[in-house]
Amino acid sequence: MYSNKVGLIDIGSNTIRMVIYAIDQYYDVHEITNLKAPARLSQYLNKDKNDQVMMSDKGIQKLTETLASFNYAARAHKIEELIVFATAAIRQSANQEQIIQRVLEETGIEIRILSEKEEASLGQYAISHSLPNRNMVTIDMGGGSCEITLSENKEIKQYHSFPFGVVSLKEKFFKDKDHNDSTAIEKTRRYLQKTFKSLDWLKKVKYPIVAVGGSARNIAQVHQRLQNYPIAGLHGYRLSEKNLNTTLDLFQSTNYQDMQDIDGLSSDRTDIIIPANLALIELFQIVNAPTLFISRQGLRDGVITYYLNDHFNQPINPEHIHVRSVAKVCRDFKVHPKVAEIRSKIAIDLYKQLTDLGQMDYSYAQQVELEMASYLYRCGQFISKEADSQTTFYLLSNMDLAGFSHRDRVRLALLSSYRNKSLLNQYCQSFSNWFSSEDIKELQALGGILKFSQSLNDSKTSPIKNIKLEKKKKDYILTLYHNGPVVAEQYRADRHAKHIARSLDGSLKLKYVDLEA
Repeated sequence: MYSNKVGLIDIGSNTIRMVIYAIDQYYDVHEITNLKAPARLSQYLNKDKNDQVMMSDKGIQKLTETLASFNYAARAHKIEELIVFATAAIRQSANQEQIIQRVLEETGIEIRILSEKEEASLGQYAISHSLPNRNMVTIDMGGGSCEITLSENKEIKQYHSFPFGVVSLKEKFFKDKDHNDSTAIEKTRRYLQKTFKSLDWLKKVKYPIVAVGGSARNIAQVHQRLQNYPIAGLHGYRLSEKNLNTTLDLFQSTNYQDMQDIDGLSSDRTDIIIPANLALIELFQIVNAPTLFISRQGLRDGVITYYLNDHFNQPINPEHIHVRSVAKVCRDFKVHPKVAEIRSKIAIDLYKQLTDLGQMDYSYAQQVELEMASYLYRCGQFISKEADSQTTFYLLSNMDLAGFSHRDRVRLALLSSYRNKSLLNQYCQSFSNWFSSEDIKELQALGGILKFSQSLNDSKTSPIKNIKLEKKKKDYILTLYHNGPVVAEQYRADRHAKHIARSLDGSLKLKYVDLEA
């Protein structure tokens, strides 16, 4: 059940978008509808005789017509609250009071104009609550503004808003020119270089860049299609400077008439994608960044996340976003919480005993990974028990899990779906350059722990109360202390003990001790 529904209308310089979110009892947000209008309000900004930037009547009319339509949809969805905010296009308009008043009169909607600092802060707020990166430079490039932030330990240290975006760059340098005009491209490059260099705190900071916005996502989507990327999802996708030059070369070498045939490129961004691509490349060089990540979380996500924390006593902690992601999957996939808890307890206990005996290398990060995988182990059975491994791997590897990098997401999927070595290798075939032979050996050992732990509660009655792994000369004995009969568990454990034995430097024997005897 949803506790309430909230509508957000984001009036950007390039696009006006309304998203309606439903909030459930766990403070998860569910997107009910997402409406988009490519209004390009920045093209209606002109200077008057006093050199003031004004939005034309045509632009205001475009705005009011769009908002009236969105407002009708919002009422139809019976939302409790409508939050409407505007960024650069209206912020830069000297007649913004007239715009706000006319919209209020004609639609009944009140617009809040975000300051540059608010826009930057809310964008960074969304990223810090959805990506694991602690230190980063973010770029949110809209149609008429470009917000740059420097964050350390997930807190903003510096920010700046430039009064240009992909639409205004196009108007400034490509007006009446081809989309790939070489002179316009070179002038745009020099302008961006000079502009970014004006921020002393940005030079050679060497932090990863996180790019927000539709144009950045579009570039990443094109790159994914070029290389047949093996999983779905843009959030957390990594691009190198070489990758960005690859997409730029493609856009430059393609005739405008053929741009719409580029797989992954949105038809309403064909004329502005090159300025966006140039901005990312020039920022890459100024920052001397090791990599660039794409974030699907932006201003709107920052607004709704802030709304949740402000209205419901801070339910979303940026330090625990990966835990929230796993908990949500468990709920959505109908994972039995008590069964998962028992499996997790056994798996962690066995893992620690193996590491204490020097049979595996311990790390806290690996323990956390194993714990999360133990909760999600074979969760795909809610769709198909017969193909639970395959379903689990496909679903988890292709979901946008907040707090996980793409590589960590695939690792989680490989562990959670583990059945045997053959299937593990089969799943890894599409990721040949992602994991080394040592990585796969490690995943096999961890997967074996999960499979064996699952066998110790085969009856779903929690009969195993304690386990103890000991070395006796050259052999290992795993004593399983239980209450009552364990016929089902003993059958499964005896079959699956080989998965644990592979990690040992000796043979393994199982010993069963009935605590009630």
